[in-house]
This record gives sequence, C-alpha cells and structure tokens, in this order.
Amino acid sequence: LVATRDIDPLELVLYDSAAAMGPRMGGLPVCLQCLKPPKPGKLCEICGWPVCDDKCQNGYSHKLECEILAKAPFKPDFGKLDKVIEEYRCIAPIRLLLVKEKFPEIWERLSYLMDHNEDRVKEKVLWDLYRTNVNEYLKSCGVTFSDEDIDRAVGLLWTNSFACASGGGQAIFPTFSFASHSCKPNCAHSVFPNKTLALQAKDHIKAGEEFTISYISTLQGVLKRRAKLRDKWFFDCNCDRCGSSTDCGSNASTLLCQTCKTGDAHLTSTNPRDGAAKWKCSKCPIELDPKQINETENRLAEQMQKLEMNSLADFESFLEDAGMELHPGHYLMILLKRHLIGLYSSCLPSLELEDLERVEGYCQSVEDCYKIIDPGYQKDRGSVLRTLCEIKKMIAKKRMADGMDNEEQFKKKVQDCCELFQEAQKCLFVRVKKDPNMYCKFDVVQRKDVE
Repeated sequence: LVATRDIDPLELVLYDSAAAMGPRMGGLPVCLQCLKPPKPGKLCEICGWPVCDDKCQNGYSHKLECEILAKAPFKPDFGKLDKVIEEYRCIAPIRLLLVKEKFPEIWERLSYLMDHNEDRVKEKVLWDLYRTNVNEYLKSCGVTFSDEDIDRAVGLLWTNSFACASGGGQAIFPTFSFASHSCKPNCAHSVFPNKTLALQAKDHIKAGEEFTISYISTLQGVLKRRAKLRDKWFFDCNCDRCGSSTDCGSNASTLLCQTCKTGDAHLTSTNPRDGAAKWKCSKCPIELDPKQINETENRLAEQMQKLEMNSLADFESFLEDAGMELHPGHYLMILLKRHLIGLYSSCLPSLELEDLERVEGYCQSVEDCYKIIDPGYQKDRGSVLRTLCEIKKMIAKKRMADGMDNEEQFKKKVQDCCELFQEAQKCLFVRVKKDPNMYCKFDVVQRKDVE
C-alpha cells in the first residue's frame, strides 16, 4: 500500500470490513457471538458451545457455525473457562471457509495474501495441533471442505489476522492485510465492534511512501522483534530501525557493560540485522554473544513479571536495580516507567514537588522514546501526554505558590500545558466513516480503547 499523494497526520487512509472474525486461535474461551468472556454454565441450546445469553445465542456471527458444531460427535469440556480449549481454533477458520462458499468475490480478494503453509508445515507440533483441532474436528462435524482449503484458511488467519475484541478475537481484512510491517510505523489502526477497521496516518507521509503498521509491539528490542517476526511471519525486517545499532537513537536495545560499569559504556549489536552478530562495548574490547543479551533481558523481564503490580515501592526499587544493567532508554526500562506512570496517575494530588518532578521525568522518557520508535499520533502516547500535562500543571501551581516562579513564568507554563493537552487529544481521536453529507464524510470520535 503506497501513498499516491502527501498524507497529513490523522488522515484516514483506509476503511475496511472484515472478511471473517472469530475467537483468537489459542486464546482463552469467549462467547462465540460477542467474543467477550462467557458466563459460566451458559451454553448454546443448539450446539452446546459457550455464549453470554439468548441474544448472543441467536446472533448472526454465531449462527454461521452453530448448525455445523451441533453435528460434532463429541463436545469439548467447557467446565473450565480459564484454560485454553484447543477446539476453539476451528471457529475462525470455519467462518472464513463459509465466506469462500457464500461470498466467493471476498475469497478471491484474499487469494493475493500469503498463508506461509510451506513454512508452517515444517513446525510439526503446531501443524499437527491445527490438523487435529481444526481439520479433523470440522470433518467430524460433517463439513466437506478439503484439507487444502482448511489449511489455506488457517494459514491466512495465522499470517494476516489482527487482534480485536480486547484481544479475545481476531479478524482478517481483505485490503488492510496488504499493509507492510515496520518497527517504526507511520500508521495506526482501530478495529470497531461492527467488524470494520480504520487505518490512520500517525505522521506526515509523502507521496510514494509505503503505508506501514507494526505487527508487534514497538516497545521491544531488536533481538525480540526480529525473532518474533521470523517465527510468526517468516520474514526478516529491513526497516531503518532494524538497521540501526541504537534503534535510531532511542537505545531501546542498548545494555550497559558490566565490565566498565559506567553509564556511557553501551553494549550494542555490531550488525543488528544479523541475529548471530556479536554485541560490543563502546568503551572496552569486550564482546558478548546475542544469547547472553537475550538471557539478561529474559531474566529481568521474568523478575519484573513477579513484582506486585500495584506496588510503587517494588517497581521503583526494581527500576533502580535494572538501571545498573540497562540503558535508560532500553525497552524494559521504558515499560517499567510506563507502568509507574499508571500507578502514580491515581495519586498525583498527594505527591510532593520532588515526586512530581520524578514522575514528570518518567513521562518525558517515555515520550522521547515514542517520538523515535513510534512517532506521531497514537493512543498510548496520548495517555502519557495527558498525564504529563496534569503533572506539569501541578508543578507550575506548586512553584508559583512557593514563590519559585514569577507570574510571567507561570503563564508560560500554563500555555505549554494547553499545547500539550491539545497534542494529547489528537492522539486519542480517530476518524470513522459516516453517511456522506454536504459538509464532511467523516466523524471524529474519541477512542474507546484508552484508559
């Protein structure tokens, strides 16, 4: 997907409707209609699969497969809804196969997408898992689709689907699926409950530039990003960020040398696009294998996951300890600061000036990182900027009240807060189509997926 003209930030690039939407393959059980966590004990009276209520039981999405599932010779055990039920993997594929049967023109549009089955079949355990819980299960329900068709549907969903319904579902979009990946994307997308998707420009995009999204979280280091892209989508990313040893200056992958033990002794990859390349210190001759880098990041990530999620003291202490091994801009440090921002957001009025300034620093650190690796208007940046605006306002009031700033300085800071608030608001709005009228063909609505 390439821009044929210059695109402004927040401009709607694409509006697409899902070819199929269903439960996330490998995810926890959800209602087959609304894709929300089901109510314990509530099963469809026809097929025996989880639904929320009678309304969901009779919903259009569920009706697509209800009669097919009712023919199954055995039903999965739905007694424990907090465990992955492997048979759920068959729902999205059967819905996509029914599209092939009922809407061949949509299936034809999907024919240009890759399924990577030639690569997926090499992963025998995962391939067999899908063959058992999708192919064999659907055939036991009496479907007449061939293994080739079923494998094609599974591969299309595996390679091209995107998360929706707060992570409980996945959907495949015929046009949007052509968007390429970049670890420094220029577009962001929003999926709506009516099975539609809006793709927006986050930043200025020049004519001739490609529209890009990130298939994975941008807050990851180079080793993690490239491994995930290779394992799931079977390609090596060649974006500018993947070619930079410092992640374009963000240092999102940079560690600190434990031999030098100084803040300016940076460990970075000698060739970021080569997963086997050595990592070298900027001050001493020491070199490390990427395996050692992965071990350090995995160890710290595991320790972070064990922290009490609501404990400010635990996260502050761990941030200090992790800072002995990681660059302040390392993605794990940014994730820690981002979590602390969320914790502090609920108690800002009770903080002293020194504490407010520390949290202000966390916000600025996250903002500086986003400006480089995920630039432009995107929702989490908006949340951070909104908190930063509130903190700056409180600091300005305290400094004015304590006589540390004069009236002119206070007015300047108030003006800065207003500009910051406006910037945050732009991050939290998305354009959506509406019925055309003589004034505008778009509505601007506030995001529903922000805290």
